[in-house]
Amino acid sequence: MNGKVGEEQKLAREALVQIRARLEKQRGMGGDPKPRLAIKFCGGCNPCIERGLVARLLREDLAESVRWVPPDEETDLLLLIGGCLTACVDREEVKRKAARYLGIFGSTVSLIRSEEGGEKISTGN
Repeated sequence: MNGKVGEEQKLAREALVQIRARLEKQRGMGGDPKPRLAIKFCGGCNPCIERGLVARLLREDLAESVRWVPPDEETDLLLLIGGCLTACVDREEVKRKAARYLGIFGSTVSLIRSEEGGEKISTGN
């Protein structure tokens, strides 16, 4: 396995920790047992990560836990995946129908956020 694949796996693992914690919190509050998730990609003009691989790893891991919907539908969580740190996909018109969103931009993973701001989710680390 080359280093590049390792970076995508690391990003997916970091995102999954937050996503799973959020799903558990929602279920504990009587939320939808299969929340709606969507992925929105950047334009891919200067990627330093393989965005499609990150998305595939997330989709495979969460396949039984969520309902995947198109990014223009209302979602419980929108995953914004940008190939670099510019984060061009992190725009209000993209996030408009999302209750919450999480950004993966280049080599970073944001906290899950809503319009009110970030949610601190303990990961036990």
